[in-house]
Amino acid sequence: MRFVKHLLLLLAAWIIVFSCQRELDFGESIGTLSKDAKNNCDPIIPQGIFKVDTAINSDHYIDVQIVVEYPGTFHIYSDTINGYYFYQSGKVSKGNQSIRLYAQGQPIKKGVDHFIIHYGHSTCNFDNNVKGLEPAIYTLIGQPDSCKDFFADGTYLTNTNLTASNILLIKVNVTGEGTYNITAITKNNFTFTGEGIFSHTGEQTVVLKGTGKPIKEELTSVTVTAPTTSCKCGINVISDQAGKAIFTFDGSPNNCVNMAFNGNYYANVGMDVTNTLVMSVNVTKIGTYSVATNAANGITFSASGAFIKTGPQTITLTASGIPIYSETSAFVPNTGTVSCNFYLNILPTPPPAVFTLSGAPGNCNPATVTGIFKATKPLGGADVVVVQVNVTTPGLYNISTITVNGFSFAGKGVFTAAGVQNVTLYGKGTPQATQLTGFSFSNINPSCGFSVNVL
Repeated sequence: MRFVKHLLLLLAAWIIVFSCQRELDFGESIGTLSKDAKNNCDPIIPQGIFKVDTAINSDHYIDVQIVVEYPGTFHIYSDTINGYYFYQSGKVSKGNQSIRLYAQGQPIKKGVDHFIIHYGHSTCNFDNNVKGLEPAIYTLIGQPDSCKDFFADGTYLTNTNLTASNILLIKVNVTGEGTYNITAITKNNFTFTGEGIFSHTGEQTVVLKGTGKPIKEELTSVTVTAPTTSCKCGINVISDQAGKAIFTFDGSPNNCVNMAFNGNYYANVGMDVTNTLVMSVNVTKIGTYSVATNAANGITFSASGAFIKTGPQTITLTASGIPIYSETSAFVPNTGTVSCNFYLNILPTPPPAVFTLSGAPGNCNPATVTGIFKATKPLGGADVVVVQVNVTTPGLYNISTITVNGFSFAGKGVFTAAGVQNVTLYGKGTPQATQLTGFSFSNINPSCGFSVNVL
């Protein structure tokens, strides 16, 4: 009899423990959002200042009120409006609760955004205001005299139109975030312009794109101006009648030396703007040059431009084509004079990578757009977007967007390691209309989206 009593006590204890465990093992909570008769959420005061094209952080959130009838897990979220949304998940107990939803994404345009909050089958509405960007506060470093540490890239020839390679890099000191518009004018029929957004303070470099056709051979004075600041610099314009340059590659007439390859070279993977070769030369006569290698294993290297000074310097050749075989290929750059030869090792084709786009299937997070996008102006090498991916299996990748408003973005290469990393996608095409243009990816599922403002 005593044994039976002990057995019954043990059984009762087990039942109590099991019941408590089940009580703690909540499923999905059941409850409602607190709201008024018009379905407006109980007063929500958004925290943080929401600005156009300004990243959202943990300072941006809302507190929503809920009444929990059955405790458990929860997922409370808003729809995605104007490039951002609100979300939180976790566990709640029974009764009235205040839940903090953090904002995610980045606002695209200013105005009042109308959100719907979802908790189970319960919804309510609230509005959030996004402010437009104010003009930035900044100065050109070196003002009002010579622009400090400026750099004019590209070749400037009389009677020759400037190209995408003709850019002017100017340093500025930003004390207040916001929009900027900087111009650089000359009296020699060419100018530079740059506009965009300063998203942080401090010293930084602005890229100004050149347009026009120089007329006179001279050291052209350039005046760089912004609303409240200016400085000056000079660009050397040479005559298109200077003729062909005379130069030799380091190492001629044997193997080329003092050279460096950039980018990855794999069989069956096409070349892009990252595949370049920097070669050292010694110039004995200034003038124009045009260099092209023989075609080997499906690819070539080429470059053209002008030397404006004599002596040692470098030129950058760009690769084109698609390597066919995994082998060591031999090249000779043709200059019309004595040359040298070099070799390039083409690696085997890697297997396809396995990866996901950060932010998919919503907005790409983050997506950093760089460059100036203007209607009817062809895109150049500086017009890019950087997206983030999470690589689970290293290998070959080829990422491209759909074509919208006359242009698109694409990038390819090889992930050599797993983990979170950034991918640069290069713009191609010509924007057609002034508008906020949205993009998604054509060959990645699930995809994500980002927007580019065409001026």
